[in-house]
Amino acid sequence: MKVFLSSIAKNDIRLLMRVFNAEKENMGIDFLEDLKVSVGKILNDPEMQETQLGQMVMQNFPVHIHYIVESKESLLVTAIFKELN
Repeated sequence: MKVFLSSIAKNDIRLLMRVFNAEKENMGIDFLEDLKVSVGKILNDPEMQETQLGQMVMQNFPVHIHYIVESKESLLVTAIFKELN
């Protein structure tokens, strides 16, 4: 399955990398690696259905991934939000 990022999601990732790097050196890279793992979990979810809207909370970061399963071949990540403290 192919994963696509909306322009909003791409900007969200860039912003969150800067935010996490400001908190701790190289934390932005850790965030990006964890994001990849989280998207992999979405892709491997046996209950995922076509045209499904969903959101997932990342395991190691206070971040929500919002997505749409467009077809059996594509997943669109629409936005990525950090929880408010």
